[in-house]
Amino acid sequence: MTQSFECPNCQATLDYNPQSNPVTVRCSFCNSTVIVPESLRPQSGPRNQQSSLAEIVGMVQNGRKIEAIKLFRETFGVGLKEAKDVVDAIDRHEDIHLGGTSFHTGGMTVTSYTSTPTVQTSSGRGGCALFIAILVIIAIGAAGVLFFIPFGSETLVEDLRNVTDPLTESNSDSTFVQPEIPDITATLEAVLPQQAIEATDSGFASVVLEIGGEEGTGPGFFNDTRRLGMDGQGNIYTGDYSGGRIQVFDASGKFLATWNAGEDLYMTGMTADRNGTVYILKSSGVGKYNGLTGEFLGTVSLPGSQTRFMTATTGPDGSIYLISDDRLVRLDNSGNLALDVAEPFANVPDFYAPYDDAAVDGAGNIYVLGKETIYKLNPQGQFIDQIGSLGEGEDQFYTSPTAIAVDGKGRIFANDFWGIKVFEGNGRYLTTLDSPGVTFDMLFTDENELLVMDRNGNQVRKYQLNE
Repeated sequence: MTQSFECPNCQATLDYNPQSNPVTVRCSFCNSTVIVPESLRPQSGPRNQQSSLAEIVGMVQNGRKIEAIKLFRETFGVGLKEAKDVVDAIDRHEDIHLGGTSFHTGGMTVTSYTSTPTVQTSSGRGGCALFIAILVIIAIGAAGVLFFIPFGSETLVEDLRNVTDPLTESNSDSTFVQPEIPDITATLEAVLPQQAIEATDSGFASVVLEIGGEEGTGPGFFNDTRRLGMDGQGNIYTGDYSGGRIQVFDASGKFLATWNAGEDLYMTGMTADRNGTVYILKSSGVGKYNGLTGEFLGTVSLPGSQTRFMTATTGPDGSIYLISDDRLVRLDNSGNLALDVAEPFANVPDFYAPYDDAAVDGAGNIYVLGKETIYKLNPQGQFIDQIGSLGEGEDQFYTSPTAIAVDGKGRIFANDFWGIKVFEGNGRYLTTLDSPGVTFDMLFTDENELLVMDRNGNQVRKYQLNE
């Protein structure tokens, strides 16, 4: 019998089949990975699942993914695939929800589902004001990752990144009392890949422009910014994951404007056409906006009224591509429907895609990111090839890529754990570019320069290709 529970992130109703006993479900509205509440699943033993999940997040952020997978399997009693899916979601910095606890795994955010517990921080540059009576602080690893967990059923978790000594700092408005800190250490030895650990670009590309670099909500500052777009004038558009903020920069990185597409928006996809129209994927449809002013231009009329598109990208000719698990749509550069393919992945063996990103080459071939792979479709939306697989080889992906772009020569760029991998159009591996932080979106300019949205580094980087 199907049961339902509420998504703690967006309050949507999620269906759960106890007979299949999945440990997680994907919310189709906000795209969060939600762990089924413990009360709806068989008990997995005495170990505290909330603190274990905090430890797992810390392992992933310290590069110990194999240990994290093992601990997740032990804690939740699931198989290898299920555990790896969750660890990959953490690695992609998606929100992971366990009951009332929200683990925002990639940034400094606080999420609580009760009005009482509150934590305020100053991004590691000042003190912490704690408005909670009793906290247990769990220190994980040596990378300064802390999770604050109050006693009782109401749980509040915060990820503090790059804080060297948060326990001894205080600001002018509060006093910090240092609690007892239990030290949690892992007893399993991590097994890391022996190949492709370091970037091998050796002059293949060089950084020629950096926009931003600090976290914040003011002009030129980024706050969980994941989406990237560009118009025909070279103007750059960036979109925050939550809150609906869009920023606009010119080709040199100068700030031009900011506007909002909806404060309740979780931005899973955004792109821009050559005329400066920005397309934003919403649960209610695909919205069109004037890129410079933010003026709402209407909702795109699309086939498949029940389809929720999860990925958007722009082709070199200005066509807009919208992709879901059961539909692929192309709009021409005038905004008219030019292609509509139902079930484009029906004949792909073992198809699975998180729909993080897609790209189009100059010939119109479409590339969709899958789980540790890239699916290649022809201009008619028919599957023709698959590039990469799970593994430690140069031409494989150690984790699921989250961003892809294709340059003017037809070379394919997709991020992996240690950088951005580059393939020829036929799938042959070429090199790996050094790319610090976490890449969430990429695109190429008309000058064949690579733009990268580094979500953790809070910046846009432009690479000039030297080969």
